[in-house]
Formats: sequence, structure tokens, C-alpha cells
Amino acid sequence: MTATETTTVEEVSIKMRLGKAEDFRIEVPELDTNGIWKTIKKPKIGQPYWLKSQVNNQFDNRNYQISEDTDWTEFKDYLRRDMVYVPLSYFELLEINQ
Repeated sequence: MTATETTTVEEVSIKMRLGKAEDFRIEVPELDTNGIWKTIKKPKIGQPYWLKSQVNNQFDNRNYQISEDTDWTEFKDYLRRDMVYVPLSYFELLEINQ
């Protein structure tokens, strides 16, 4: 007897907006060699994003994440061409629903 697996597929809806460079970096305080605190910008590891095709105007059927392996040249090109979208934050959703 062979057990058959059933796959449940769920459809979800995510409100997204065009991504900005600021969405993909965080400011981190760091002590420099002179003992002075300064703020540096680092990649926001784990930040999800979606790509929208310029050819057919549709989103990829998967999400991407910022990681140590992100190709920054390619990613910046996507940003310049307005292809990168991020999910709205909780507070952005509140503003829309007011």
C-alpha cells in the first residue's frame, strides 16, 4: 500500500510598495578607533523583497531576501529600474486604512 500525499495550497494577499534603498539598510552605532561613537550603515540581513518584471508587469512567484550573498551590483540595478517591492509595514497599513 502506498500512501499518497496531499498538498494544501493557500493563496495569500500582501500589500506592497516600491522599495527604497533605505528599506535595505540599518544604522548601527559603532565605536571608532578614537573612542568616538559614529553611526554606520549595514545591510538589513533577512529583509524580504519581491521582483516585478518590466516585460510582463508581473511579480516573480517567490520572494528574495537580503543576505551576505546578495549581488549588490545586480540589486542596485533592480532598484534603479523600479523592480523591487517590499511589504507594507504595520504602521503603513494603519495609515492606508484610516
